[in-house]
Amino acid sequence: MKQMFKKALLPAAMLSLMFVVPAAALDPAGDTAQTAPAAPAVSALPAAPSEMSFQIPMHDYCSSDNPFDFGFQLSNAAETPANVTVYFYDKDGATLKDAGIAYSGMESTFVPAQPITMKGHATELYHINFGNNKKCDARIYSGKIVVNSGQASLLAKGWVSRRIGIETKQFENITINDNKSFELIKQP
Repeated sequence: MKQMFKKALLPAAMLSLMFVVPAAALDPAGDTAQTAPAAPAVSALPAAPSEMSFQIPMHDYCSSDNPFDFGFQLSNAAETPANVTVYFYDKDGATLKDAGIAYSGMESTFVPAQPITMKGHATELYHINFGNNKKCDARIYSGKIVVNSGQASLLAKGWVSRRIGIETKQFENITINDNKSFELIKQP
């Protein structure tokens, strides 16, 4: 029993010395007033961007027999209003400014390149057809969302649907920020 006690006491004593000896080594004068180590420099966080750009997959065959439908959805993820503008661009960089179309339950609630003031948690929608309503050479290939004032917390996504012949449809999603909300802040 005595041997077992020595085996347990010796490691415990050595462990307690580990905590006492370094403390004395740090303060050899026995001064109780210790200065805290300097805090590491904190770099400023990058400011949120004022716009979010995205691509639109429309580079494929297009005609009145093979039209493209384009849908876009923008949601305010915050409780406060958001003032934004959505832009869509053709292959030459010209801005689409046409009001969208509505049919079969598809709505268009905003006009591209015009400011939108969205209520908290509200959603704005846009839909247009290339090949029937608009000419194929007017197709859009990119877009961006710009905050006009203050800041906005948004969710955005879209889709392109292409009809091939009478029966077949192909869908491609437009993913913006991995379908996660993103912050935009108007820079001074």
